[in-house]
Amino acid sequence: MSLKSALFEMKEVLTNQKNDKFLEEDFISELEKKYGLSENTLVFYYNNLMFLSMKSSSDHLSEAKKVNRKWTKNEIDFMFQYIKERQEESVNNITELLKEVALLLNRGYQSVNYKYYSLVKEKEEQQKENHNGYHFTTLTEKEVPVISTEVLPESHSVFSNQTTQPSSSMNLLDILSGLITNVEQIPGIQLNELLGSLYQLTNMALQNRDAAQQLKKMKAENQREKEALKEQLKQKEQQLLLEKKRNDELQQEIVKLAKEISAFNQLGDAAKIQNLKSYNQRLNYLIDGSGVVLKVGTDKATGS
Repeated sequence: MSLKSALFEMKEVLTNQKNDKFLEEDFISELEKKYGLSENTLVFYYNNLMFLSMKSSSDHLSEAKKVNRKWTKNEIDFMFQYIKERQEESVNNITELLKEVALLLNRGYQSVNYKYYSLVKEKEEQQKENHNGYHFTTLTEKEVPVISTEVLPESHSVFSNQTTQPSSSMNLLDILSGLITNVEQIPGIQLNELLGSLYQLTNMALQNRDAAQQLKKMKAENQREKEALKEQLKQKEQQLLLEKKRNDELQQEIVKLAKEISAFNQLGDAAKIQNLKSYNQRLNYLIDGSGVVLKVGTDKATGS
């Protein structure tokens, strides 16, 4: 509760102080020492609360308009910073934290609550879009290996002759050899840049394939986790129904036992002594391994 107490004391001092010689550095340092906070922890909050107190003193709007005024970036930063540091102090009740923010910022609780959850939802949607999106890497225009385009003279007919009807027995080495020979005869194409670009393209293709496989794997894992949670929920529901059934049976046996005891108490002393031994023999306690009473009753009725 140290940060909360420090800020509310700070706000009270800023609201009420009229001394022009007010030393803010000494004031902040004393507050941090008083509440066991790290050095410069309160500087951010002090600047925002000081600005807020100055704005409030010069603002002649009604109280309703003050608490529902337009949000500023500083106020939003203040809210999230305060909630983060209060949660680090093991305060996790978000409703309580939003009420504290509303008091510190002179705002209505509903305004703070709506702003906080709308921003959190917007952030989650952005993260979801970034997570589900596919990212492809492409070559920039400067990285394209063709430096210029020219009309090829007829003397370079070797290119068309060798590529129009490739041999079915041509292996990879023959293809690369022919490619190098042909490219050397084409002006404006740098072989090193061409092969480098092809290498980059193959790497990109492999990366995209790995990313797609990873995404597929993550979806499969999420589906397995979802099915496991469904199965656990189903087992819990079955266990709950079983416990309810056992409790209902126990209640019925208790009612039976109460009736038998009542009937036994109505007998005379001689009859009680005569029937006590047989009654005790018929009384049956069925208890499972964990000590839970499964059935309490008798094999036969007392005849009452």
